[in-house]
Amino acid sequence: MLVRPWHILQRSILSELVRVFALALLALTGILVMAGIVAEAARQGLGPEQIVKLVPLLIPGTLPFTIPATMLFAVSVTFGRMSADNELTAIKAAGVPITYALWPALFLGAAISAVVWWLNDEFIPRNHHLLRTTALKDIEELLYSRLRRDLCFNEPRVNYAIWVRDVQGRRLLTATFKKRDANGRDEIIAQAEIAELTVDLEGETVWVEMWQGDMSKDGGATYFSFDKEKVPLPLPPLGAARKVRARELTNSQILVRRQELLDKIAELETKQRSRAAENPPQEGWPKNETQREKGLTSAPKLPPETELKFLYKELYELDTEYATRPALALGCLFFVLIGCPVAIWFHKRDFLSAFVTCFLPIVIVYYPLMMFGINLGKEGRVNPMYMMWTGNLVLGLVGLILLWRLTRR
Repeated sequence: MLVRPWHILQRSILSELVRVFALALLALTGILVMAGIVAEAARQGLGPEQIVKLVPLLIPGTLPFTIPATMLFAVSVTFGRMSADNELTAIKAAGVPITYALWPALFLGAAISAVVWWLNDEFIPRNHHLLRTTALKDIEELLYSRLRRDLCFNEPRVNYAIWVRDVQGRRLLTATFKKRDANGRDEIIAQAEIAELTVDLEGETVWVEMWQGDMSKDGGATYFSFDKEKVPLPLPPLGAARKVRARELTNSQILVRRQELLDKIAELETKQRSRAAENPPQEGWPKNETQREKGLTSAPKLPPETELKFLYKELYELDTEYATRPALALGCLFFVLIGCPVAIWFHKRDFLSAFVTCFLPIVIVYYPLMMFGINLGKEGRVNPMYMMWTGNLVLGLVGLILLWRLTRR
């Protein structure tokens, strides 16, 4: 069977694209992951074991951002080299249209876009959720790591603080504990020569076991010394009580949660209209005065207007995340449309010039449009289903114009 020469050519181009893409992706992802680990370790005081656990969890979250840039780099290197070595000139001289040399890049860009789309559907959200909950699973080691680094643990969201002189293994030396009440006043103050921390995840409690110390309670009203004392503290809200973000939900979970929010919004709006029709507000009469007249003593509920505002805010975030994932994934294909003709035209220069020439307008135009759409979508000011595709539309139009000019020349 006679094999057409451009079929062999396409396989050769595709092989080179894949090789350059894989090497560049490995290098760029490694740099970003290491930078992310260092930043997280500096912020949280993570130990070596926790850093090792974070490595496979950080990599998938970087792929939607590293893959498009890496694809553009691979195209710039491959077609820039082919143009500089006059391979494209030889292809045209042999009567093979230049478009046949571009098909492997377009095919690879479409295939990688489909892979990123699939990763954004299930794998990356679940992995991101696992990444954010890893600290909770090993929160005892996290507390010790923070104390080793800062010699204190004092979080604004936590109603207690710990200071130590030193940490040796699992022992806290010359430790001071302060527990604050709801008004921010010191409820319990304890000082001990030696202390140890034990985390009970099921009971959501941090047990502080102390030896040879003093303790005061109720603002100093009670004071005593002890040889051994054990005090329960609430688990820090580093993962257990946090709200699950839209980025941690799969596409199917986003649709389910979105329908739940729509049902709650419809129910609240219906009740609000019925209440307004039955009890029209009187002029100069406070809205909450009727509750005080009835002598209600229960804790005040969230006003319907405020609850609706929070529900709509979450709804907008879900819609924006759902629209961002496919738009970001297909960016690989549109990057290829831009990179191929520019790399060919820069045949007398190095591939880095072609890459920078392509990437700078993308950084200046594409990503700002994406961020602009994300911010406006989360505020509910635009429909993210349309706004998130603005950057891809601009790249697509410019890429098609460049390809048209390339084929004409």
